[in-house]
Amino acid sequence: MNSKQNRISIISQIIESETVRSQNDIIDRLRERGITLTQASLSRYLKEIQASRIPDGNNGYIYKIPPEAAKSTAVLSNEVVSVEFSGNNMAVLKTISGYANAVSAQIDAKMLPPIAGTISGDDTILIIIRDGFSKRQVKDYLVREFQYIKNKFLNE
Repeated sequence: MNSKQNRISIISQIIESETVRSQNDIIDRLRERGITLTQASLSRYLKEIQASRIPDGNNGYIYKIPPEAAKSTAVLSNEVVSVEFSGNNMAVLKTISGYANAVSAQIDAKMLPPIAGTISGDDTILIIIRDGFSKRQVKDYLVREFQYIKNKFLNE
């Protein structure tokens, strides 16, 4: 429960559900949940989820996460069901119903060298693999960027 992705998810939940004015507020709320985190790590995580301090309208500031960033963080940590290669130039990624577009957008945004593009439906993403890249290379790139899918591959 203390993996990087879980910590990021909890930080996102804190920012979305509570009023936090400083990194110390976030660190205190994490500590209440039994999570110890350095300020440097928190800064990296806040950058990763695109959190920033914005004016609260009362001469102060609060942390907020842009709606698309908040959705994609949650989606990518929990909603991928499986990844399966089909032939040498395709992979099929399954998600929980309704999440394929958000996951597909995140994959495309990374502009990974072995991936030419994606096509998504409601719960399925077709990943088109560029010529000259192996299934192993595709898996390595995907796992490097989205560690939570490491155990979601059905074949290689």
